[in-house]
Amino acid sequence: MASRKRFNPSFSRRRLLQSLGASSVLVPFLPMLDRELEAAPGDFPLRLILLFSANGTLHENWVPSGGESDFTLSTILSPLEPYKDQMIVLDGLQMSRDGPGDGHQKGMGILWTASRLLEGTEFAGGDGSSAGWGGGISVDQHIANTVGTETPYTSLEFGVQTGGATVWSRMSYAGGNQPLAPEDNPQAMFDRLFADYNVDASELEKIKAQRQSVIDLVRGDLDSLLVRHGSADDQLKIQAHLDAIRGIEMRNQAEVPACEIPGAPGGVDHQANDNFPTVSQLQSDLLAMSLTCDMTRVASLQWSRSVSNTRHTWAGVPEGHHDLSHLGDGDPNMIDKITAVNLWYAEQVKYLLDALAAIPEGDGSVLDNTLVVWGNELSRGNSHGNRPIPFVLLGGAGGRLQMGRFLQYDNVSHSRMLVSLCHAMGLDEQQTFGDTDTGSGGLPGLT
Repeated sequence: MASRKRFNPSFSRRRLLQSLGASSVLVPFLPMLDRELEAAPGDFPLRLILLFSANGTLHENWVPSGGESDFTLSTILSPLEPYKDQMIVLDGLQMSRDGPGDGHQKGMGILWTASRLLEGTEFAGGDGSSAGWGGGISVDQHIANTVGTETPYTSLEFGVQTGGATVWSRMSYAGGNQPLAPEDNPQAMFDRLFADYNVDASELEKIKAQRQSVIDLVRGDLDSLLVRHGSADDQLKIQAHLDAIRGIEMRNQAEVPACEIPGAPGGVDHQANDNFPTVSQLQSDLLAMSLTCDMTRVASLQWSRSVSNTRHTWAGVPEGHHDLSHLGDGDPNMIDKITAVNLWYAEQVKYLLDALAAIPEGDGSVLDNTLVVWGNELSRGNSHGNRPIPFVLLGGAGGRLQMGRFLQYDNVSHSRMLVSLCHAMGLDEQQTFGDTDTGSGGLPGLT
């Protein structure tokens, strides 16, 4: 297993300790501080999380009301109100349904790949059709191949009762015909990440002390310069460098304590229906800490699977989710209970956001440097619809997206959004994604 890192290796230790070995070398240090100040936002990595919940939603109870910046969240999205200024709701996106397979199969396989399912007879659809596995790489893996090269894990796939190896239960692909299995067992994921995690706290504290020693040395020289230089212009420049040093110091102080080994999940039966909420929260906690410890910068959390028949008894819904979602729109029982199911998933999204927001990083939190994308394989369960597919973007996205917006489109391909995710994660040259994509560029108005 790869060596464990308890702090972000891109932090300024290299520049500080190698470039600032002596206080007498102050002239070359001042330009370095300019670079330090300019590079400060990049000292913390940008992360991507994909979330999935199944069987569509009820658009009338999901879509916000109001305008782009003065919108009101719907019943289903209401748990996310505390993060309204860190969210973008995307309405009106459609998913291409070209190629083999039924609605659920296509929805699951195309959601993050924008590529047709392969021809095949491995999986028989509910409408008499058949299909093979997904036909292309998923956007998380495409991004991970670029941003995941410096971490022990290129990506991590978390699951909650996702079922066996079928096209209905796989949303991430390393390439065509290469599905990636999510890990459903929190204990197995804990063992994978932390069982042999080598935490040398004394060594890390030594590194912090070395950093602080250099920071104190440089601050002393700058304080002395500030006293000796009477020019207002020089004093402004020196004060700016002092402010930069303070920012470095704050990151140094906050860096090591953030990564901690979480408690072991214990003997939870991760396959028991009524343990679904417990497993969801355990996986969210592990996901949050895996990002904080810089084990990965790309992760996903898949709640159940397409055609999920989870019984959300804890939300007052004893019926199977898929069965209930296929009842007619005139059935008030379906409306109330499908709303309750999707409301519950919004609460789970909030739980993950709370976990990320609680972990300090610089002047903010891990959430500020994370882009979370919540999607579904269908628009509505009883129609197997492909538009509008519900998407919500959350987090700070490292400042690369203007959050706090409700964006409405007229049946724009969801491939445009996938291209925009690439742009947000630094893959600025990306113009198309997937073999169903007939357009070019990102989603208008998003980035």
